[in-house]
Amino acid sequence: MIKSNTFINIIFLIATYFVYITYKPFLIDIVIAILLSIALFNIEKFFYDKFNNKYISSSLITLFLATLLFTPLFYFISGATDLVHAITPESIKMVINKAKTLFEYLPNIVAQKLQQFLVSDNIQAIYNSIAKILGTLTAKSAVFLKDMTLIIIFFFFVNLYGKEILEFIKKVSPLDENKANILFKDTQEVMGLVFYSTLITSIFEGLLFGVFVQFYGFDGIFFSVMYAFASLIPVIGGAIMWLPMSLYLYANGDSESAIQIALYSIIVISIIADTFIKPLIIKYIKLELKNSIELNPLLIFFSIVAGLSSFGFWGVVLGPAITSVFISILKFYNKV
Repeated sequence: MIKSNTFINIIFLIATYFVYITYKPFLIDIVIAILLSIALFNIEKFFYDKFNNKYISSSLITLFLATLLFTPLFYFISGATDLVHAITPESIKMVINKAKTLFEYLPNIVAQKLQQFLVSDNIQAIYNSIAKILGTLTAKSAVFLKDMTLIIIFFFFVNLYGKEILEFIKKVSPLDENKANILFKDTQEVMGLVFYSTLITSIFEGLLFGVFVQFYGFDGIFFSVMYAFASLIPVIGGAIMWLPMSLYLYANGDSESAIQIALYSIIVISIIADTFIKPLIIKYIKLELKNSIELNPLLIFFSIVAGLSSFGFWGVVLGPAITSVFISILKFYNKV
């Protein structure tokens, strides 16, 4: 005869399986909402201390996150739509013909391959590929918009009932309360550090690029937003923005401006801002958050790279979170 506890465990496993099947499409969104809530814990606490009302504090922090996510996305979609209409086969042909004059500075084998690829017959195909890529980006933006809407909804309820949920998890978890608190604290510190440093650095670098290119007749706000998003991609993110812009200016006969934008982007943004100013921003954030976590910056970098590779844009959040939880668990084993 089956014992009562065994029967309950079997029912629990079956129920867990069906809960997983039911909520599987939303699991990533729920996890991201929880991690963002952990990252923004200090701001939510500030609102709660000020108003002493969890409904107001949850609403305000949700409004803050929604503004942070939706505003640049809507601006990006609007600007990208205008950009799609501006691209024509003739404009691509002009850029390619001008770019061919740079082939003499490339190794022969590379120059020959490019010459073979960039023939007149391929221009329409290149145009179709660019249009397809931009169309895919617009479609992905719609999916991203849907995911963000769900994340914002889940984020509100996580903040609203977060304390009760955390206490319940502590009760049912086999971890003792001290270890559970350490796990939460480590995750919160890593998430806060990664979120704020990534946000401030990307906005800072976006502004550096947008303000500069505005002097050359480009839309400063649009390219600030574009560069801020592109900077989330390690190593090559900035080049995705300044290289096509420099080629476009060079193709239009403005080689001086093309060189200036390229040098400014490499020296001021990639070297000075990203290499020297970014660590200072991280150090300042750690002091402001009273953050005691000691994680190698290289480890955070690779966790973001791995997260982006595995989960796309939200890997910026998921990569460091998974890494921090794993390291915290390893610390428990180290103390055993």
